[in-house]
Amino acid sequence: YIFGRDSGYIEKAEAAIAKLGKKNADMYRDLRKKYQESGEEDAYSVAVAMLDSQTNLPANDRERLLGYLEGLGRVILPEPQGALTEACKLPGLDGRKMSKSYGNTIALRESSEDIEKKIKTMQTDPARRRRSDPGDPDKCPVWDLHRIYSGDDTRKWAAEGCRSAGIGCIDCKGPLIDAVQAEIKPIRRRIEEFEKDLTTIRKVIAEGNEVARAVVNDTLQDVRRAMKMAHR
Repeated sequence: YIFGRDSGYIEKAEAAIAKLGKKNADMYRDLRKKYQESGEEDAYSVAVAMLDSQTNLPANDRERLLGYLEGLGRVILPEPQGALTEACKLPGLDGRKMSKSYGNTIALRESSEDIEKKIKTMQTDPARRRRSDPGDPDKCPVWDLHRIYSGDDTRKWAAEGCRSAGIGCIDCKGPLIDAVQAEIKPIRRRIEEFEKDLTTIRKVIAEGNEVARAVVNDTLQDVRRAMKMAHR
C-alpha cells in the first residue's frame, strides 16, 4: 500500500492494457470501472480470470494490471493463493484427514501387500454389521476414497451395491485397492531409482536452487526499486 506504485505506473498500465487486444482491453476497463466504482466483487473475479488466461502477457504486465484493477499500483508481492486439486484433502483410513499423527495413512513407499492389508481392514459404515445389511456410502470412509480414485461406473456400482446389500464391503474395496496400487507403484519405483543415484538428486536440487534464486533476485530488485533502495 505504501510502496506499490513504480515510476510511470499509469502509463505502463495503459500500455499493458493495449497488449490485451481491443476486445479484452475494453472488457478489462469495463470490469475495472465496475469494481472500483460499484464494488462489484464478481467483476474483479472475472477480470482476474481474464488476465490469468492471457498466456502471452508478461508476468510484470499481469502484476501491474492486477494492481491497476485494485487501484493500488503494481502488485510486487501478490498474496499467495491456494492451488488446490479437485481432491484438496485426502481422507485417511478412518475417515478423518490423512495424517501421520492419526496413524491413518497410506505412505508413498508402502508395499503392495501393506496397501492391500490397510484398505481391506478399513472401517466401513458402522450400521452395516452383516453382509445382508444395507449400508450408507456417505457414512463410510471407503466411499470417500472411491470419490477420488474411482470412475463414474465404479462409484455407481459401489453405491448401489452398498445401499442394496448387493455387494459386501470387501467386494467394494477391491477396485479401490487396484486403483491405489496403480497410482503408488510408479511413484515407489521412481523413489527406488533415485535412492540408488544420489548424484542426480544433488544435481536436481542445485538446478532448482538456481532457478529459485533468479526469481527471488528479480523480486528483490522490484522491492528495492519500489522502496527507493535500489543498489547503484
